[in-house]
Amino acid sequence: MAARKTVKIGVVVNRGKPASRALLQDLLEYGRLHDDVQFLIENDSARIIGEKGRPLKQLTRCVDFFIVAGGDGSLLEFVRQIYPSAIPTLGVNIGSLGFLTALAQEELCGALPLLTRKKLRLSPRLALETVVHRGKRKEIFPCALNDVVISRGDRSQLVRLCVKVGGSLVTQYVCDGLIVCTPTGSTAYSVSAGGPIIAPETRSLSLTPICPHTLTNRSIVIGTSENIRIEIPPQDASVILQFDGQPGGKLCPGDWVEIRPAHSPVVLAYTEDTDFFAVLRHKLRWNGGERVKN
Repeated sequence: MAARKTVKIGVVVNRGKPASRALLQDLLEYGRLHDDVQFLIENDSARIIGEKGRPLKQLTRCVDFFIVAGGDGSLLEFVRQIYPSAIPTLGVNIGSLGFLTALAQEELCGALPLLTRKKLRLSPRLALETVVHRGKRKEIFPCALNDVVISRGDRSQLVRLCVKVGGSLVTQYVCDGLIVCTPTGSTAYSVSAGGPIIAPETRSLSLTPICPHTLTNRSIVIGTSENIRIEIPPQDASVILQFDGQPGGKLCPGDWVEIRPAHSPVVLAYTEDTDFFAVLRHKLRWNGGERVKN
């Protein structure tokens, strides 16, 4: 019988989390006891335990999976760094809420045999590519997994945003801002602004105005076959752009933003028993249909 091929797993942790050291030590101990897995730790992460790691770019050329430990923010930052790599990524929650992360820290060692046998469920996720047109200059932001947000800056004025989908005018919003989000991002900023929750592998996007001046301006769910165009008309308000919470610069009157599906999906990994709706019930404290006691 042929020997099982060694599975190479890249490891990245949030160095600001106290639990990161123990997690790395647990993984290395597991690797010493099992010859079917090799853990390759990213440079900055390895410094926590005094080990020599490898550059992240090098890891993307040689590993079968990634483990990223932290919170949702850590996973979003990691995705931006390796995109357009489609290496499956297993998120481990050592943060707080953790909608994107698949496992709690105490569940990781129990899931490692599934990972080494490549028995995890792979979930391809829609990401957004954004092209910002500033006069004759064009800037491309290739990957936002959660959302693209255009909002007012430091000044108190509401912003005006002219939105078109596939060449058709939607409306000119007067609001604090606008969230364009993926299904993955629908449980993040968008839901707090009143946007819909969308099943994560759905091919759709939502447009959600933030505190709109017109109360009938509500979230709109659209398909992915047509691009979104957001124009900045003349106004005194300061307008800023963000991608997954990271700054994308200031927008001026005459600038316009084109948002479309990114060229490649982001591939997240989950155990077979991970249930999106169970996660919603747990994280959002829904009662799950059970009778509520008085």
